[in-house]
Amino acid sequence: MNTKLPSNQVQFYLPNLDSLENSEQAFADAFLRTAQTLHQYLEQIKSAVKAIQEFTDEPFNSAILGLYTKMCSHYYSYVLLEIYQQDQVGINFLVEQLCDATITLMYLLEEADPALFYEYISTSIEQACSLLVNINEELKESPKRLELIKLKEKLEVFIATHKEYPTRYSSSSKPKIKWGSPEADTTSKRADVLGFNFICSPARQFSLRVVPASWLDLQLNYSYSSHSHPSSSELSINFTRLRDTAHLCLHATQAFLDEIAYNYNLSSTGLALHQNRLTSLYEWFHNAHKMYQSHHSPKL
Repeated sequence: MNTKLPSNQVQFYLPNLDSLENSEQAFADAFLRTAQTLHQYLEQIKSAVKAIQEFTDEPFNSAILGLYTKMCSHYYSYVLLEIYQQDQVGINFLVEQLCDATITLMYLLEEADPALFYEYISTSIEQACSLLVNINEELKESPKRLELIKLKEKLEVFIATHKEYPTRYSSSSKPKIKWGSPEADTTSKRADVLGFNFICSPARQFSLRVVPASWLDLQLNYSYSSHSHPSSSELSINFTRLRDTAHLCLHATQAFLDEIAYNYNLSSTGLALHQNRLTSLYEWFHNAHKMYQSHHSPKL
């Protein structure tokens, strides 16, 4: 099967850094335009892969496409929040979701271990069964809650669809520690294996554990008293985070394309074109951040 991925739908007119003003607004506009180009490119790759006949028939393919789709969605949502500075809690949440999806995608692709993927699936089956028990208990108290009934039906379909999976794909070499457990392959540990631990922030992860709308949440994230109001520099856009998330998406896209090229006969010419585009985007974010840092280092 020959696969053709988009080659010319996205016009790569990246902002010229040499003519860029040194103001934060100018950098923000340039980062936003380039992020839009990257997002459009990611979306077109996703659409092309979705169009591959019978691609998602295999659970592994369905998983990596699902993770790639989640990455595409959260990346641009995060960029908009970062540029327009609407909500730091929202930024933290989206970055964590983006990291989880992107690092898991690369980990599954680069490890290429059937036993690891078995654990990835079976852990979700166990969680679905546990949720179903809790929902059934809740429905005893509120039997007419339509949203609970719909969720129950979705979980039952998921369990029924995957009930044979452990038998079909189980392996004597499967990991002894469950996927996602604190002792096993958390996002931070997977990132460390892949060399992307720089993107994982313990402070960000701990902050998301704060109970929403609690007094602590208000004091940490929404306090506007004179003694705790952030300074103007703390309110500035985090260009380092913009660079790092873009680079993370680019690395994941390279791994994703390598998988497609290997299994679906993507031509060497087509693959080289995409590699050049990924490299151009990677270098732009690197150079733009370096230039911003040279003019605004106190704000980083």
